[in-house]
Amino acid sequence: MFTRSSSVAAIGLLFLGAGELATDYKAQRTLLYTSEMSMEMETTSMSMERDGQPVDFPGGGGSSTANTRKLEWSDKVLEHKDGVPTKVQRKFGELKQGMSFVFGDNENASERDGALNDVTLELTRGEDGKVEAKAVDGDADGNALVGHHLELSLDAFLPEKKVENGDAWDIDAAAIKRGLVIDLNNVLFPPQEPSGGEGGGGEGRRGPRGPRGGSGSSLLSNAAWEGKATLSADTEEYEGASCRVIKLEFEADGELEEPSFGGGRGRAFGIGSAALVETTYEVKLEGKLLFDAAKKLPVHLELEGKAKIDSNRSFEREGSKTVMQSTQEGDIKIEASVSVEKE
Repeated sequence: MFTRSSSVAAIGLLFLGAGELATDYKAQRTLLYTSEMSMEMETTSMSMERDGQPVDFPGGGGSSTANTRKLEWSDKVLEHKDGVPTKVQRKFGELKQGMSFVFGDNENASERDGALNDVTLELTRGEDGKVEAKAVDGDADGNALVGHHLELSLDAFLPEKKVENGDAWDIDAAAIKRGLVIDLNNVLFPPQEPSGGEGGGGEGRRGPRGPRGGSGSSLLSNAAWEGKATLSADTEEYEGASCRVIKLEFEADGELEEPSFGGGRGRAFGIGSAALVETTYEVKLEGKLLFDAAKKLPVHLELEGKAKIDSNRSFEREGSKTVMQSTQEGDIKIEASVSVEKE
């Protein structure tokens, strides 16, 4: 994991004032936020033994999953104080979440809209610092009105202090989840009730509820993240503008919590209830955030990485013991952009 070191506050940058690495909320403009996230996992190894003897998996045991998410909304600052937004109108556009699952010869895919599709919220920061949300266009229940921030999500990756070229700063788990908008997974895409049948409801059963069975969206939401950002001396052109480059590195590892593994899939293997011995994960993301100094705005995020989940389970039925081992590995891609919307 990362070696944590404190960032040194600097007098200024060589050709860009440190204060420029902050979003300008005084500007009269509407900002459009869009993002896409994908995570594809494939079983790279799987074995099962019953009483010490190898057992074949039904359908060969191979499986793969793919999770996708698309987000779009616009922000207009209605009020600000000392450069900090205090009232924001957020108009949600397309919010979509998709999941596909392949196990042996069986395939299942689903896609659903977010709870705030085409809803406009008014977000207000009170004297106590808490954010209150209310729907001013469209319908939204209480659960969809919690956890929102007035600032851009990408602000979570910007430095809080003055920095020079080459300086690094730590980014904690809460900031990483906010910056990737995975802290709002359950708000934008609330858990669904399990559907009937043995195979039912992949996303409802194992989607936003928690990191069970290697679900992509839940793994990212519940991972124990830590990370760092580094201000590069380089610049990069984006949408015709010269931007500062902030390099990002995020990592997480640990043990996943999972309930007893039985039900339909357990019966498919001819076994009953099961006790999870251990499931561990590793995730690593690397990329960059581009900051447009002229617009005083983080404008583009690119992250790519790998994930790995190792599971060891044991089952007992009528005096017979079954042990299963599996490894899932996959790729993660995340991209987000912020632009000034033409009015």
